[in-house]
Amino acid sequence: MCFNETNGRISKLMSMIKALPINLSNLQKTVLQQIVRGTTNPYRLVRRAKLILAAASGESNSSISRRLELDRVQVRQWRSRWFEEREKLSAAEEQQVTEKALMVLIKGILR
Repeated sequence: MCFNETNGRISKLMSMIKALPINLSNLQKTVLQQIVRGTTNPYRLVRRAKLILAAASGESNSSISRRLELDRVQVRQWRSRWFEEREKLSAAEEQQVTEKALMVLIKGILR
């Protein structure tokens, strides 16, 4: 089996894997939008916030990677990282943390 044949099979398998669902609360969405609009936020942070917003809107990993000029592996990584932190985010909101505290938590996840 040649490398290209193997690589093609891996690509096909990876495209068949279902992307992890991202669900955002209204407050999480608001905070992510504030990060995107922030003029002093680092570019990488803004791009990651855009990635999560796109994933939550149902956009595919391939589409996100093309639009944000990221590798699909990076998109999957950040989607997975957000997915793993969803309980921490929900718990913070249940404790009625301030928007500022949620901003700090979200920025910490996206760094």
